[in-house]
Amino acid sequence: MFKNPPPDASQARSAQEIRAARRNGQPPTLSLATRHEALVLRLTALHKDVSALATRRGRQDLSETVRVLAEGLMAECAPFRASRDRLPVAAPDLGGLCVQLGQVLAQLEHYERCHTFWSVGENCWCWRLAGGTAPVRRLKPQPTTAPVGPRGQDLRDKLGKMIVARRNQAYELGFAAGRAARIGPPVPPDCVEPDAIAENNPRLLSLD
Repeated sequence: MFKNPPPDASQARSAQEIRAARRNGQPPTLSLATRHEALVLRLTALHKDVSALATRRGRQDLSETVRVLAEGLMAECAPFRASRDRLPVAAPDLGGLCVQLGQVLAQLEHYERCHTFWSVGENCWCWRLAGGTAPVRRLKPQPTTAPVGPRGQDLRDKLGKMIVARRNQAYELGFAAGRAARIGPPVPPDCVEPDAIAENNPRLLSLD
């Protein structure tokens, strides 16, 4: 009895991507993904400031500046939200706006989760774009130091040896200077030390 051959991996992967596209929508372009990241940063900063004010004055009415800023940011988030409301109306007070901004941030996070994946090669989260992939820049870890090549490693070793040699030399010079200070200046070669038992010894004369 013959068995059917296993399905092609590329065809299975394409079918999986098609199902994901139907469920999550079309993948974004690079410009749309960049716009999403900028909106997340701006909306997070505004939500943090509004939350700090709402803890003390939650029932206070919004100022005109905060209202215009909040409604503008929420309108820019329309392509990433399910409702796609391009004319959102901000809540009348700080407490309501805090909740409203939190809901918009949750929708942005949902959109990002639907169109990103963990890349082992990049070691970070990446966007699944219409024409390829791109790292999520605000989530990509930045290297603390530049990688050091073989030549750079040799230079570092030589520099380390020079530092150690100079430190040892300074220690030896300091030790010799301290020893000379304890012993005192050397006795001149033409100077004859007095005999300890001589009659003209100054120490014996002082005892008389």
